[in-house]
Amino acid sequence: MAKKILIVDDDELLLGIYAKNFRDKDFEVLTARDGKEAWDIISAGNIVDIIFTGITMPRMTGFELIAKLQADPKLAHIPVAINSHRGRPEDEELAKGLMVDDFIIQGVTTPAEAVRRIELILGIKNVYKIILIPNNGAASALINFLNKQQNTNCDPVGSKEIFLELEPKSEVGEFKVKISC
Repeated sequence: MAKKILIVDDDELLLGIYAKNFRDKDFEVLTARDGKEAWDIISAGNIVDIIFTGITMPRMTGFELIAKLQADPKLAHIPVAINSHRGRPEDEELAKGLMVDDFIIQGVTTPAEAVRRIELILGIKNVYKIILIPNNGAASALINFLNKQQNTNCDPVGSKEIFLELEPKSEVGEFKVKISC
């Protein structure tokens, strides 16, 4: 069954880009142009699995929307990710204080990566990627070890980007580890 996301942003172009990216990953997408419209959609009985909201919008900001959601016991459980075009530390702190599930910064995080992070929140995909810095001694040793163990050929000197994919196993604290370059 497709997960339902409500994307809230007053920028029509960004709203369209994110809506397409989520639809391409089989999400059912609802959109709103500000927090007030989002609130009207949710309070009308539309059940969503997650809300992906901007911050600064007319009529009702993303933070005001989150506060209203949290004040309603029937809606407080809905996960929320913020999509910030400014990436201000004070906004990130406020988001943490509101127990927001993720703080995504436009321009730093691609729409595809935003979708992946939303999937992580919803438990659709539970593979975590960690970028390794190859010229670090410990990272180089780990890369060489995993190359031998997994029969890969990630060059700790010549590769642009090397990362680990960690996938939790059913046993607590156990992960499947894969190296990619």
